[in-house]
Amino acid sequence: MARPIQQTITCPQCGQPFPAIMEQLLDVGIDPGVKDRLLSGRVNVISCPHCGYQGAVSTPIMYHDPDKQMAIIHVPMELNLSTSDRERIIGDMTNAIMKSLPEDAPKGYLLQPSMALTMQGLVEQILEADGITREMLDAERKKIELLGELVEAKSDEVDRLLDENFDLFDRSFLEMLSYMAQSASQSGDSRTSLRLLNIRQRLMETTEAGQEMLEEQQALIEASEEIQELGEGITREQYVDLIANAAYNPKKVQALAALGRVFLDYTTFQLLTERIEAAESDEEAGALADARETLLAISAEYEKHSRAIIEQAVTTLKSILQSSDIKAAIHANLNRIDQTFLSVLQANLEESQRSGNVEISRRLQEVRDEVLQLLEQAAPPEVRLLNQLLAVETDEEAIAVLAENSGGVTEELLAIMEDLAQQLRQGGNEESAKRLDTIVDQARTMV
Repeated sequence: MARPIQQTITCPQCGQPFPAIMEQLLDVGIDPGVKDRLLSGRVNVISCPHCGYQGAVSTPIMYHDPDKQMAIIHVPMELNLSTSDRERIIGDMTNAIMKSLPEDAPKGYLLQPSMALTMQGLVEQILEADGITREMLDAERKKIELLGELVEAKSDEVDRLLDENFDLFDRSFLEMLSYMAQSASQSGDSRTSLRLLNIRQRLMETTEAGQEMLEEQQALIEASEEIQELGEGITREQYVDLIANAAYNPKKVQALAALGRVFLDYTTFQLLTERIEAAESDEEAGALADARETLLAISAEYEKHSRAIIEQAVTTLKSILQSSDIKAAIHANLNRIDQTFLSVLQANLEESQRSGNVEISRRLQEVRDEVLQLLEQAAPPEVRLLNQLLAVETDEEAIAVLAENSGGVTEELLAIMEDLAQQLRQGGNEESAKRLDTIVDQARTMV
């Protein structure tokens, strides 16, 4: 990703100006995660620190995918740019992309980039390059429109809508039904939720996609029960026994793989290979080999997904570090800051300290302090108080903190501290566990 730029944005809701980080050069070759951010509507989304308004900001964009030799430019019409300004912006973005490419890389396609009049048009061009045709997109729109009609339809109209649109009822439609029913329930609209769930149940029983999903659910239930019966001390040998017993049921093998992700390692695959070699018939060996291939494919997908998450965290950290306003950059990337980001941040901080890179270490420390402060502000009161207690050095200081925050000492806080003490003890940190026990005893007198 080209270095993001900082702009002063005027909030469309409250009219207050504030700095925001904007992305204009979206280069998949440098930042693979930018494609996902763009398709999910997370590029150039601002959050006003004054009133809390959130929304996308219109700005010129160039999307570049060197593997597909694809360059797409979107200059929002609402910016009302003159022809000369428009051409200058396009030329600057194109030159920036060209300079970032190796000398021997193809560049001719950059001289004739595609144009997208709207963000939706930009997204559609990207999807079409991935083999997702306009017909597929139109089908998805029809599903969304049908869902809206089903929500509003009278009882006697539901049957007609279902009969007329039977070809739309695939897995994605059933998943949409589930999501809409859940959203309606969470918003307190139990009537709509119940209607959607009844329609979903009907389609689960009468459509091919529904029948397949029911089989997967049943396989998952069976796999879960079998794993639970073996208890927390389940061994890899026992796990391989479950796989072997389910070898003729591919959906159950997939369910066991999902539930036993921690077992998908070299030892398990070696044990399964030994089972294949010891099989009493070619049929049994074939079923076990198919099960092994399923596990290998799922394991590879997990690793790919994990790498993508880490790469996104690395890209986010680089983007923040390159910004002239770290605080503003962090706020612009709040939706990408998670546990993986914190782990990547800590690893880079420790490495910079070991290598003696003072400037990088200072900026990483600044990022960490700001992120932790934001997390602290967003945490529930019990968690904030617990963090205060863990930050002090002596029991006396902890008791003083409790006294100052006696109103925040609740049963929920005691439960959290007791769980944490148990975790520390199980991890071999008896000293910290005992100290926390002392704090818990003192806190209990305040409840």
